Amino acid sequence: MAENGPVDLEAPGVPSEGPPLAGATRFGRRVRLFTRWPGRSRFACEGRCVTGGEDECPVKVLGGISCASIATWLCILVPSAVYFAVAFPNIVRLWDVQPARLLLMASLALISATVVLLVATCCSDPGIIPRRHVVIATGSRARLEAMLGHDLLGTAGREPTGDPLEDAEHMVPPELRKRGYRWCHTCEIVRPPRASHCSDCDHCVMRFDHHCPFVNNCIGQRNYHFFIGFTTAAMILAAIVLPSLMWGLFSKRNDTTKVTEGSMLMAAWLRFVAMCGVGVVAASAAALFLLWIYHLMLVLTGRTTKEHLTGRGPPLDVHNEPTLCARRGPRLFDPREWVDSAAMFDAIRVSGSASSGSGATGAGRDGQRPTAVAARRPGRRKFVAPAQPLPPRFVAAHLRAARQDADQSPSSQATQHGDLADP
Repeated sequence: MAENGPVDLEAPGVPSEGPPLAGATRFGRRVRLFTRWPGRSRFACEGRCVTGGEDECPVKVLGGISCASIATWLCILVPSAVYFAVAFPNIVRLWDVQPARLLLMASLALISATVVLLVATCCSDPGIIPRRHVVIATGSRARLEAMLGHDLLGTAGREPTGDPLEDAEHMVPPELRKRGYRWCHTCEIVRPPRASHCSDCDHCVMRFDHHCPFVNNCIGQRNYHFFIGFTTAAMILAAIVLPSLMWGLFSKRNDTTKVTEGSMLMAAWLRFVAMCGVGVVAASAAALFLLWIYHLMLVLTGRTTKEHLTGRGPPLDVHNEPTLCARRGPRLFDPREWVDSAAMFDAIRVSGSASSGSGATGAGRDGQRPTAVAARRPGRRKFVAPAQPLPPRFVAAHLRAARQDADQSPSSQATQHGDLADP
């Protein structure tokens, strides 16, 4: 079995640097890492920007962006445009604001800050931890160990077997297990105490807080301050724009211009539509305010959203690792790094064969207990049923009930009595 050391990219037939050679075969050519990324995250701008893998109601015309993310942008851009088109001119004309340029510049600065922080939250790396075969293919095991303070691939000299119990016990050293380090069965790595696996993006994230569909990205160690800044700026923007819109759209004015019945009807319909739009934006602003209060409580107590919802407190000292004022930390992988496609394929094959080694023979570490084998496919996990029943801990409740009913059936009992009576 291959060792988990750095892959030699200087092997014969593999170019040492630069883009793929013309006419290169499928295996042996060099490609960017983000083109072979195993999770659901999507990369833009040649790998410089990364966003989440939200699949709920995607809009294919816009590149698969989720409806929740589109609603966020509409709730920011549409009221801001109406504010500059309707409310701001009335404020300048009726209130005689002096100087008007300062109010215009302040409004533009606030809206620009909100948009910039939203883009930073949506398109920045939240602290993604690369999977096992990515670490092997890029040869970054030693570098990541120096950055994180522990071996990401687990106990030296051992390979994951695919058995959840065995890997959790033997792949994580005892001293790390006592400090809260856990084994991720999907990524096949040892993740730090506050890291967690995101099911939407299908990779582990450092100090994972939650996956936010409204920004279409995970919120973690490297973009949590962007998220807090965005919610704060959006709340201030809503506090300024919404009253101005309601005053500019619904206030009565002394207008001596004669209007016809048709124009009055059209104005009434436009007023109704404007009231509905302002109501939706006001409800969104109220929900945003509650979210901001909730995260303010989390920041003061030093917990993440997942730690609060699951009832688990932070395993480390809050003063040593707060949620907001802690260091972002370096990026753990380079999406634009050149990797050898053959090395990437070999790393995936070695990782898959190591995980399925015990499951292929239908025996676990004691030679008798079967294990569930995970057939690795990019972006999805599919479990192959084992040859024998799994322990009750890994069987769903309805399946256990069906199995008990089958065991208590008359035919099953007759079979058992016959087996006992048969010498």
